[in-house]
Amino acid sequence: MPTDIKDMIPAEERYRSKTPRSHDAFKQMGSVMPGVAKGAYYYAPYPITIDHADGCYLYDIDGNQYVDFANHHTAQILGHNHPAINEAVTQQLKKGIAVAGPMGVETQLASEICRRVDSVESIRFCNSGTEATLHAVRLAREYTGRYKIAKFEGGYHGSHDSVEISVAPDLQKAGPSDRPNAVPTAGGMPPNATENIVILPDNNEEVVERIIAEHKQDLACVLLDPKAGIMPQRPEFVRTVREITEKNDILLMLDEIVGFRAARGGIQSQYNISPDLTTFGKIIGGGFPIGAFGGRKDLMALLDPTNKGARLFQSGTFSAHPVAMAAGMALLGELNESAFEHLAFLSDRLTDGLNHIFIHSSTPVQVACSASTFSFYFTEHPVRTYRDSVASDQVKVHQVFLALLDQGYYLGNGLGMNCLSLPMNETHIDGLIQAIENALEVFVE
Repeated sequence: MPTDIKDMIPAEERYRSKTPRSHDAFKQMGSVMPGVAKGAYYYAPYPITIDHADGCYLYDIDGNQYVDFANHHTAQILGHNHPAINEAVTQQLKKGIAVAGPMGVETQLASEICRRVDSVESIRFCNSGTEATLHAVRLAREYTGRYKIAKFEGGYHGSHDSVEISVAPDLQKAGPSDRPNAVPTAGGMPPNATENIVILPDNNEEVVERIIAEHKQDLACVLLDPKAGIMPQRPEFVRTVREITEKNDILLMLDEIVGFRAARGGIQSQYNISPDLTTFGKIIGGGFPIGAFGGRKDLMALLDPTNKGARLFQSGTFSAHPVAMAAGMALLGELNESAFEHLAFLSDRLTDGLNHIFIHSSTPVQVACSASTFSFYFTEHPVRTYRDSVASDQVKVHQVFLALLDQGYYLGNGLGMNCLSLPMNETHIDGLIQAIENALEVFVE
């Protein structure tokens, strides 16, 4: 059974004693915003307010320093205040912040992504991962003339009605594991929001094939996020999903918004698959707002205004923003093979260290680590699906999160999407391992 909430008090008291100015800032936020600037910032009792960041460190307004393993939701793979990003942005600011026309830098970034990702023959930019999946789903529906889409239970693909279904469903409503129900995740959705959504279970090839075959006449695409470092999927499973979609003449859309940090060609290059469409975001903007979707030329041609067959319009005032494009180019210039080798070395060291302390801990913990992204779950069983993750003791999660903050380590507040950055070295990894061991000994029974 989960630890009683009262056991959180010592960690919370220490947190409050070290962050009084952050508490004041949080109260000021609440006077003009509903809680915080965005939902992901909040955790109980209140979030720290950051004063500045540099390399792999964050500094709050109370003067505390933290090693940053949250990495702005996996986006800051180069760390903070990187000179290459700063120089590229400075030079672009001199040329123009935003103009009503292309500036050429967007072509450079598009060309670089197409060079790196074999399945992407052409690409379009937008402002976020949410926008990327929104436009890619529309493209799939228009191309196929079908309007249902299939996604996996627990998969998050942004905040729009077409995909924010069964992201974190109540298991009382989710139905059987081999025949999941479509459950709205966000409030404010119309009653028919689930009518065109088919939910698939992870880690079960036979059931996925059966469900897709049942709906193939109506399915435009299957959305798949291999969940790099969060709930990593078996490569055999991902490849089988690709085979199933091809066999049933259904488009496969691969969500690389997190997974692109896995390798030069993204997680699809590691798994040796070629999706029809791919969505991008986060790291490709170098810390600036960005999203992108791309794939086969015959699909993307539906967006080409010079093509008489164009049937879709995609734009946006800040889409392909030149500053974001310049930052993205600078970032990809730093992500060479040696960078990925360094991240892989750190990931292996972290995995080995965490597994060692978890094996010797009286508290059952599962670690998932891949693509320089990692998570851990307080449960006895391996985590391969959303339903596996629900079994994790969330009270212990919060205790450990606060205990790590107390020791100067800043992770994702649910411990479910943490990551490494290039400025880190063995000292940072070993320090985190020791801090987690301390947290388990002191704050978790």
